[in-house]
Amino acid sequence: MGLFDRFKKQDKPSEPKVEAPAAPETGLIDFHPYDTGLAESVRALEGDLRSLNTNGHRPCGRDEFIALLAGISALRKTPGIPGPNESGPNYFITLPKCAAPEDAAACRAHLKEVFGITDKESMVEFCNKELRCHSQYLDFEGFWEGRPPFDLKQLNGHGLEFFQVARDFSAQFYPIVGHKGYLAWDISEYVGHLRAGLACGLLTREEFDEMAEHWIVQAQIFEDWTDFAVSLVCGELYWDFRHGSKLPELNKGLDLWSRLTHTLLNDGAAWASGLWYVPPRKKDFKLWAPEFKLYLTDWEGPSGCLATDHITVLGKRVGWCYREQPTEGRPDSGWRFFSGEEDEAYTSDPEHTEVYDLNTICNYDPDILPLLTAPIGTAYARGADGKFYAEQFTPSEE
Repeated sequence: MGLFDRFKKQDKPSEPKVEAPAAPETGLIDFHPYDTGLAESVRALEGDLRSLNTNGHRPCGRDEFIALLAGISALRKTPGIPGPNESGPNYFITLPKCAAPEDAAACRAHLKEVFGITDKESMVEFCNKELRCHSQYLDFEGFWEGRPPFDLKQLNGHGLEFFQVARDFSAQFYPIVGHKGYLAWDISEYVGHLRAGLACGLLTREEFDEMAEHWIVQAQIFEDWTDFAVSLVCGELYWDFRHGSKLPELNKGLDLWSRLTHTLLNDGAAWASGLWYVPPRKKDFKLWAPEFKLYLTDWEGPSGCLATDHITVLGKRVGWCYREQPTEGRPDSGWRFFSGEEDEAYTSDPEHTEVYDLNTICNYDPDILPLLTAPIGTAYARGADGKFYAEQFTPSEE
């Protein structure tokens, strides 16, 4: 029996269709970008970098990609780790190893003295506490786009003032980086620490691989290394601003990071190579996790749902959905989503349907957002005009 058979439409005389509630159309909220001139400089930098990076994507191995993600860190002198002038032509695509015990000791001492990192746990603690530029940007984005992740009343006077200042500073970069925000900065810094930790033996290979996998997936939001570089530079500017830098210092920082990104995008053995690794997935989903936005900030109750591959793999819009009695003992909302183009054979094959969080499906088709609070026993079909209309149906007896 196919999924559609769980509910059967009633054969009743034609009645006027009831249009489903629609999401309100709003512009950006509390969007007050600072006019610092930095955004114009970043746009000019992006145009310049685009002229350098013309190789697109070329496949590479996992380790090569991790090394490239840490490209900026590889340009820094880290005690105990050979620099580019002391290494071979594959420097930027190779994960380094300290050559001698005294080199490993020097690297460990550096991590401890500068960052307080002595093992895996302290590395995770440091990175999760300090490298949060992108998570803060996503909070700002949520308020701009009418999806506030928390109530500003939760902040005290000083906290609220700092939040608003940081938000308005970041707003100047929103038209440039969009949802990608400062993610590349966090990736670059975090993976740079992983690189050093592996080189000196502070991290085992298993620990390194486990921690790096998250950032490999996060990097898939970027189109290419130029895209990555622009996000990285914006994140660096925010990092400096958050730590008290003003315009003269920020412009100096922009000049420095412009040179660093130029170096990597000019080097055919670094970002200019276009080398890119795509991690394997269960299915070739249309979206990657870092592309998701948090839509259901105030959702209460179970959030599980079912959706077919037409939506999550083929990228079709939801054309038919219903809410049935949730499965007992599961975090099930009862919602089931289809494109409406699936046939009986397709929906009868469980390989074509997966369990998702409602917020995930909202990212594939935000048009469903106004429907989600409808009661159990509700169904909607998308009309030729693109709007959803309520459908009458009765559940099957099975």
